[in-house]
Amino acid sequence: MLQQIHRHRTAAIASVLFVALLVYTWHTLNLEALLPAPLLHAGQNSNQIPVVAARMHEVTCPGPIGEQIPSKRIPVVRGRNVTSTTHGQTLSVPKVVALVFYGRRSTVSILDCYLQRNLASNGGLIEEVIWLRRTEVEEDVAFLQKLLDSEPRYSSRDVDRTDASGFASAYEDMDDDTIYIKIDDDVVFIDDNVILSLICTKLTHPEYYIVSANVVNQPMISWLHWNLGAVLPYLPDTKHPYPEVKPGEQIDWRASSLPDYDGPEDVDFLAWNSPDQKKHRWLPLRNRTDHILDGTPIVYTEYGAFGKGLNRWQIAAQQHYSFFENLENKQLHKYKFNVWDFKLKRLGIQFMAIMGKDINDAKPIARDDEQHFAVTMPQRTGRAAVADGRAIVAHYSFGPQSREMPTTDILDRYRSYAAENICKKPMLWSPEEDVKQL
Repeated sequence: MLQQIHRHRTAAIASVLFVALLVYTWHTLNLEALLPAPLLHAGQNSNQIPVVAARMHEVTCPGPIGEQIPSKRIPVVRGRNVTSTTHGQTLSVPKVVALVFYGRRSTVSILDCYLQRNLASNGGLIEEVIWLRRTEVEEDVAFLQKLLDSEPRYSSRDVDRTDASGFASAYEDMDDDTIYIKIDDDVVFIDDNVILSLICTKLTHPEYYIVSANVVNQPMISWLHWNLGAVLPYLPDTKHPYPEVKPGEQIDWRASSLPDYDGPEDVDFLAWNSPDQKKHRWLPLRNRTDHILDGTPIVYTEYGAFGKGLNRWQIAAQQHYSFFENLENKQLHKYKFNVWDFKLKRLGIQFMAIMGKDINDAKPIARDDEQHFAVTMPQRTGRAAVADGRAIVAHYSFGPQSREMPTTDILDRYRSYAAENICKKPMLWSPEEDVKQL
């Protein structure tokens, strides 16, 4: 009898070990990829959310503000299953494709590091990046080819660059079942949970037409950041020459390395430009204890798409230097909120998530794609254009800001931060390369 019990126990243990080995092999060798899709997912006519049958590698969606678990890196994702703590269900995430409107190597060389970090092959969720070429500048076209040669998941499309078309031609050949992350080429910071948070918000809230990231330097969101207390007192250094940086050295991006501001405070800084477009930096007013933002550009920003937050580079500069200080001090929580509904006001689409079907159903797309996606279609469909406050990105500059922004060292600071914290290898371009060619 004892021998029989022992045999049963041995067989049970062997069965458990066999199942454990089978599960380990299934996960490690990615055997799911070898099975036909119908065996893995619910049929197209099913009303239920499709769920992977045998494999449950999952990622937890960020919870509402106040319930977040800080993340130091992108969660490892095998397959496309995402568990939402908010909704208590397992989501089957469709293919995720980034659409990047390409034009400038100076900013794209930074953005590339963040996109690489978010690729599925590196543990992220983006399976493909499509660069939409909108430039004829020879050096920028050559850099695009360098990008394509560097990564097999990168591809490019030429889009109609005539004024008559605007941006409409960029949205041809969209797949209904794909989530597209539309990104401007001068996005220079992407927090680690951004893609995951946008996807979770979009999939768990189909009533949202588009979901924007929480964008630093976007007019209406700039107003939100000011009122949330995220923007700090900074003014341009009007007294001292810009400190020389030795060849080959990276500028220190940290705000703590900046001296205190010691210049005049009675200047109209909203109208100030750097004399002769000389390079300069902005400095913190650390000794203020009350009315700390008085006289700084941010107090003139407005809750509107075409206000001073769009047209004044000084407002953008103050936001960027504030962001570096908050980033260094691990205080990005200052920027965060849950979801902000823009109530048919024109939301910027510098970084947004949208389903391919919603793009295709919106055709013909107007020349002004931002107005079309942020106002026209939400009004037509009754579905909101919102921002996900957990998904923080930084946008370098708008057209009206672009002449004076290069007189600052803001882009150098974003480049230094990315090189130190994000890029796995040297960037594919640096400003020194253009200097060498002169």
